[in-house]
Amino acid sequence: MKHIATYEIHDTFRITDRGIVFSGNILDGEFLTGDLIKFYFNGQILERRIKGIDAGMRVAKGKPNVGIMIETINESEISDLRNWEPNQAIAKIFRSDE
Repeated sequence: MKHIATYEIHDTFRITDRGIVFSGNILDGEFLTGDLIKFYFNGQILERRIKGIDAGMRVAKGKPNVGIMIETINESEISDLRNWEPNQAIAKIFRSDE
């Protein structure tokens, strides 16, 4: 896998019947739906596929806020991620080998 972008996670929210969305800023690079995002969560590294991207939700600190919808493994993970306070966690995004 090749590292292609860095993303700062500011918040999470749930879209009913669709999943979890991260809200944050792209610090560098570009990425696409289907790429993989890796981030620290509760002491472990999670790797999830990006299902959707919504650019320009809001502008904060001069940067557009970008929403990233990710795949999740079950309802419990959705709930845990929704209640997570990422505090500007840094995530790395990789081009999928597929």
